[in-house]
Amino acid sequence: MLLKSIETHPQINKLVLNRLYEDKFKLPYGILFEGDFNNFYHELIKKLSEINPKMIITVGDYVTYSLLNKGISINVAIIDFKIKRESFQYDPTTFFKRKFIIDNPPGTINASSWLTIQYTLSLEDTSLIIVNGEEDLLALPCILCAPLNSVVFFGIPNIGLMLVPVDSKARDYAFNLLKFFIPVSTQ
Repeated sequence: MLLKSIETHPQINKLVLNRLYEDKFKLPYGILFEGDFNNFYHELIKKLSEINPKMIITVGDYVTYSLLNKGISINVAIIDFKIKRESFQYDPTTFFKRKFIIDNPPGTINASSWLTIQYTLSLEDTSLIIVNGEEDLLALPCILCAPLNSVVFFGIPNIGLMLVPVDSKARDYAFNLLKFFIPVSTQ
């Protein structure tokens, strides 16, 4: 019998985006609404009505603020109180029953962020996740963990807003993006 040697890796604590592949994340999979929110609001409402999502998840302050401001209920919102890296102050806490605070450095998806997202998506209550660091890449675990027929919204700076209907194609797309990350362990 021939024994084969395998590599052993320590526990992965976070995924760090390989900056060589940042362009893969510039215009991701989904339905793009271009321009100012007020200009495409009616089109967005029509699309939401067609989809009739199980859950609405937002990643980013612009999209969270815009949807809440129009009276759209959000199941899970992930924010960092910044728009285009500039401070953005508003109080979304009154719209949510639960609040979680996580640390997620720029350019990463850490294990505790992923688990917090997965946990909040399993709850019946609405949840607000406040990120110390950066929330930009957290749409990926949202797409991978949200129930099918949910929607994930996130902003595309200087372009508009992306709506991702969570289906098998969206999950395949998100899953394939994981290969552009470098696994990191802290011991």
